[in-house]
Amino acid sequence: MKKILLATIIVTVGLTGCKTIESVQKDLGSITSGLTGEQATPEQLQLAYEKAEQAFQEALTAYNLIDSESLADFDAEKVAEAKKIWQVLDREFDELRLSPEHALDSASLFSSDTVADEVMEQSLEVINLVTAASLSKERITAVLKPVRDEFAVLTQIDAKIHFEKRYALLDEQHQELKELLIDGKEAQVEKYVPQLLEQLTALEKDAVVQFYFSEHINKIYSLANSDKVSVFPVVYGDVKSQLAEGQAYAQKNYRDYDNIKVAADLVAHQIDRINSLFSEYTELKTALGNKEIESELLKFEAELAELTEAVGLGDLRNLTFSEQLKEVKNKL
Repeated sequence: MKKILLATIIVTVGLTGCKTIESVQKDLGSITSGLTGEQATPEQLQLAYEKAEQAFQEALTAYNLIDSESLADFDAEKVAEAKKIWQVLDREFDELRLSPEHALDSASLFSSDTVADEVMEQSLEVINLVTAASLSKERITAVLKPVRDEFAVLTQIDAKIHFEKRYALLDEQHQELKELLIDGKEAQVEKYVPQLLEQLTALEKDAVVQFYFSEHINKIYSLANSDKVSVFPVVYGDVKSQLAEGQAYAQKNYRDYDNIKVAADLVAHQIDRINSLFSEYTELKTALGNKEIESELLKFEAELAELTEAVGLGDLRNLTFSEQLKEVKNKL
């Protein structure tokens, strides 16, 4: 409905029948040519005021589209200019509304235009600027839709936060393409869109990995600087392998968020596992020789894992041995 309304404004700017603001100004000029506000008849003054009022209402209808159609997001320059003119227009028409008998007074000492003329001219400027901004929106939404959709996805996965420089560079290119479309250079933009999309997709893949795995990666960095790596090198290898597998899956299936989350949870599971084993290690350290600890614990872990699987609890190796045994008892 809004597009139909805007199209009506653009095509007809209907003030009296099919007349445009320009034609109304010409008609009004022919009627009041050579007249001053003091020389005009009451009918001529009323006619001038009515035409100015109609023009103002058309401009108001167009002006309201700025917010309802979010035109500033697409052509900020024209919207800013329209708002600047509107501030003057709104003030001047408000004064004319209070004193309609001044409709044919000179607008200023340095102009031959009347107050009514100036209201209509400013109204037309507002309408033309809103029309141009709306056309910019149509071009941008049509040609850059896949690019805008990609940026929406990047926002959801915090790409701007984790990859600030890359995001800023691509957004700068996006803004440049918008400017070209505002200038009517659709063909030039259409040729470049695939290249920009390729770069955005590459960023999305990296951002997905960062979004789902960054917390676990930080924990693994901490593990690497702890005694847990030297005590449980095999388990630490499992942690790194699980991470690599999850990252590879996320890169290949970067929109499969549910399964990426599952892959990330498996990494968390392995991290919890090495932490649980190390907890057992510290408790048993005095009872076993250091060289025997990992093999003995892994042997017991494997036996306990068979038990938890057998009773239908699945893989509980992220829990301590005591916690696993407690779960088995509860199950039985």
